[in-house]
Amino acid sequence: MIKIVGLNKDQLKGFTKTEAFENFEFAPISELREVSHIHNPRAKPEDNLLFLAYENDCLAGYLGMLPDDVTDRNGHKVHFGWLSTLFVSEKFRGKQIAQKLLYAAEESYNKNLMITEFTPSAGRLYRKIGMFEDLKTKAAVRYYYKSNLAELLPSKKDIFLKNKIWLKRFDSFINIFIPYLSKGKNHIYKISRSVDDDLSRFISVQAKNPIARSSEDFQWMLNFPWLSQKKEESDYLFSSYSEDYEMFWVVVYENQQIVSAMLCSVRNSHLKVLYYFGNSKVVSEVLPKIIRKYNVKMMTLYDDHLNHSINDLPKAIYKRPLKREYLVHKGFKEKLGKNFDFDFTDGDGDFSFT
Repeated sequence: MIKIVGLNKDQLKGFTKTEAFENFEFAPISELREVSHIHNPRAKPEDNLLFLAYENDCLAGYLGMLPDDVTDRNGHKVHFGWLSTLFVSEKFRGKQIAQKLLYAAEESYNKNLMITEFTPSAGRLYRKIGMFEDLKTKAAVRYYYKSNLAELLPSKKDIFLKNKIWLKRFDSFINIFIPYLSKGKNHIYKISRSVDDDLSRFISVQAKNPIARSSEDFQWMLNFPWLSQKKEESDYLFSSYSEDYEMFWVVVYENQQIVSAMLCSVRNSHLKVLYYFGNSKVVSEVLPKIIRKYNVKMMTLYDDHLNHSINDLPKAIYKRPLKREYLVHKGFKEKLGKNFDFDFTDGDGDFSFT
């Protein structure tokens, strides 16, 4: 018989240090994710942050949640959860454990569920059970500035993973001959890893999407990342380690006043602009400076305005179109009303942490 157990903030605290956790055949959460979930300013005490599926006291699978809020058309905050992780052990496949985990999340969050950044196989499952509905796909552009085969190819075939060190050497050699093609404009800017009072005030008066991140949310992201630069948790399926990872603010000034700001992450030479505020043109003019400073090899942007502003300013040697799909629980979509527009930013969901 399958048993589903949900863990809230109090129950999750210290979970990765318990004897039961140590005895699991696979890890249902990383230590950094545990700590981050507990400090999520949008997570309520009663929210289940992790669902565990057991069969005869053996861990069979798990589902991770990231609580969030959205403002509806009437200005009311509606609490919901992003599905962040879903895994079922091969030993227990064919027993509809994934469905049972999803039904538990559906009940716990009163049908207020969202999903993004899912694999094609997971997408087929979500659509098959009939619980979710597609929202508008978000288009993106991936810009390539340097050779980055050591990061791109190993995910395609095992032979590339085995030869990653040689791919790194090839990248290093060929990149000697590939210069950055734009220096950007000489705006005054600073790099910051905290939200000070001036930045907080600037963010508070900017136009926001219905998810409306606050300075408190951004500081939580900076303080409690999901990626470790010290150790990799080998028995955890989802991302937990990167030898090269940093999240930071780029704050741009004119006449000693903030005119634009963007929250960025760089992971293995891959730049993402998670959130930005202010003039998109100014942001695009500063990006070449950031690309050069952090030796960025590629950058991905899902924001139409920013992609339009950039055009060819930070000149890339190659561009590739991408897309991001979103699924919403049918009951949640009905509550928010017909044609409700989330107007997602790049960092919404758990994208800021990975």
